[in-house]
Amino acid sequence: MVQPAGDGVPLLYTSIVLLAVTWLTFTTRISVRIWRKNSGWDDLLMFIGLLLFTVTACLCIVCSFLGSGQLAAGVPPNETMKGIKLFFIAEFFYASGAAIIKCSIAITLLRIADTRRSFVWTIWAIMAATAISAIVFIAGIANICHPITTLWGETTTGSCNLKLNSDVSFFFSAIEIVTDFSLAILPAILLWNIQMKARVKFSVGIILGLGAFASCATIVRLRYLTLYDNPAEFMFGTGKIGLWSIIEEGIGITAGSLHALRPLLSLRIFGGGSSVDNTGASASASNKFKQSNGHQAQRNEINLDTFQQLGDTDADSSRHILKETEVSMTRSEGTEKGPGKGKWDRTQVVGWK
Repeated sequence: MVQPAGDGVPLLYTSIVLLAVTWLTFTTRISVRIWRKNSGWDDLLMFIGLLLFTVTACLCIVCSFLGSGQLAAGVPPNETMKGIKLFFIAEFFYASGAAIIKCSIAITLLRIADTRRSFVWTIWAIMAATAISAIVFIAGIANICHPITTLWGETTTGSCNLKLNSDVSFFFSAIEIVTDFSLAILPAILLWNIQMKARVKFSVGIILGLGAFASCATIVRLRYLTLYDNPAEFMFGTGKIGLWSIIEEGIGITAGSLHALRPLLSLRIFGGGSSVDNTGASASASNKFKQSNGHQAQRNEINLDTFQQLGDTDADSSRHILKETEVSMTRSEGTEKGPGKGKWDRTQVVGWK
């Protein structure tokens, strides 16, 4: 092995950091899902994608000690042979991991899309395009040399077409960019008319921003794919290509897991009230509403409970709470009562958190 140098140094440290970040994020994600009892297929697919990413990152770490990102003149030939072989294997794990991570994010969006058929079909089209591009990529790089051992020098009588490697990489990256931006934009369209608290909107903005950054990593990676065309400096090209491949998948896993961490904002340690406290407060409000006999008593009780709940909410939430309280008071001051009257109002007041 050789000392990491050139582009091999950022490849080494970026792989280590993103491995730690992705495993920490996913472990927290699955813990929250188990706590909330709403785990699904997207969690399983993300776990598989994380395992594939882990193999890719570990192979890139080893490649950084085998001359990745360095010119051939400074690396022993036997080390170069090992590095080319390992990076070639890493490409299979990279392509399959990227497709599965994207499908996990798409399945999460299917939960939001629900019965809106146009969105559902769009998401399924994204998953199909991702799977097809991964299959084409894997089939392409598996046939760049005949026999494949010619690529790293074990066989000297075969033939190679390294341009095929860059061509299928361009195709795969182009599909990745389109699907990345599609998955980053779709949540904004799906949630456009939904009222959310300010901190929820902020968290969604961060997630969308990270998704867009993952797409930018793919675009940057695209410009370095021509480095594959020079067989004599194959390992030099793997430095930048490997670096941005790791960044793309690492950010994808992190961004695809952050949405599942939002229930943590309801915990007191993050400045929110627990769901138990919110339920208790709502039940208390309902009991007070039912037990009040006079119009003024109802007005006082609801206002008291409302301002008690305002202590842990933002300005956006308080406006909605006050609005619902006002509607309930209007109903209690003389509207006609009948079977089912007032049920909707009561549900709305109790349901606000």
